[in-house]
Amino acid sequence: MERTMQTTRRYKRTRQPRRIVLLWLVCLFAAVSFGVLLAISPAAKALLRSEGGPAPAVAPVEGREMPGVIDAPFIDQRDKYPTGCESVTAVMALQYAGVDITVEEFIDNYLPQGNAPYTREDGTLVGADPWKVFLGSPYEESGWGCYAPVITEALEQLLQDRGLEGLSVQELEGESLDKLCREYIDAGTPVLLWATIAMEAPVESTQFFLEDSGQLFTWLYPLHCLLLTGEDKDCYYFNDPLEGKNVAYPKEQVEAAYEGIGMQAVVLEGSVQ
Repeated sequence: MERTMQTTRRYKRTRQPRRIVLLWLVCLFAAVSFGVLLAISPAAKALLRSEGGPAPAVAPVEGREMPGVIDAPFIDQRDKYPTGCESVTAVMALQYAGVDITVEEFIDNYLPQGNAPYTREDGTLVGADPWKVFLGSPYEESGWGCYAPVITEALEQLLQDRGLEGLSVQELEGESLDKLCREYIDAGTPVLLWATIAMEAPVESTQFFLEDSGQLFTWLYPLHCLLLTGEDKDCYYFNDPLEGKNVAYPKEQVEAAYEGIGMQAVVLEGSVQ
C-alpha cells in the first residue's frame, strides 16, 4: 500500500510541471489566435469596441485627419415633398447654419418654379428649363426637379431678404468629391450634391423642348439631391431625404452618379450671427 501511495505521489510530482507547461502553451496559443482574429476580422473588432467603448464614426482617410460625420439636421421628404429633394436638402443646410426656416417656407417663398413637361396641341413635348426653375411642384408626385443654379438663386434671395450677412452661397461645378471633402467637409461644412436615387447609374430618359429657347433637352434619371456629410476610405455619407441620416454609399457609385449628373454642388458657408 505504501509503495502504491509513493508511486502515486511521485507521479503527481513528476507530471505536474508538465501540466503547467501545457496549460501555459494553451493560453499562449489562445492569446495569439485571438490577436490574429482581431487583426483580420471586422466583426471581432466591432465586438471588442462594443464591450470596451463606442466605435469611431468613420475610419480615417489616408493623408489627413477625419473630423467625423457632420451632425446636420435630417428632414424626410417622403410624406410631404415627394419630388422636393433639392428644397429639403437646402433647408437641412440652412438649419445646420442656424437659419430658422421650414421646407414649406423655402418652397413657397424662394424656389423658382415652372412647367413640368407637357404636350402641346401639335403633339410637341415642351417644358421649363431645369437650369432656371423647378419643373412642376415639389409637393406633387408629378414634379420633376431642378439643377444647382436654381437652388443657388433661391438661397441667395433668402439670405438677402433676411439680411443674413454671416452666410454666403457658392455654386460649385466640376469639382471632385475629394476636393469637396477636403475643402468643406473637413471644415465642418456640409455640401448639397446632385446625384441619383440610391446612386444608380444615371440614364438619359425623356426628351422635350425648352419653352424659352426651343432647345431639345434630355432629362437624366433618376435625379436626386442629397446633403454630403462625411466620408471614410470606402464610403461617402449623406443626409438622404429619401433614406435617412448619414447614409453610407460606396465611393465608386457616388462618383459615377455625381459625374453623370454633371458634377453639380452648392455650399452654404458661415453661420447666423
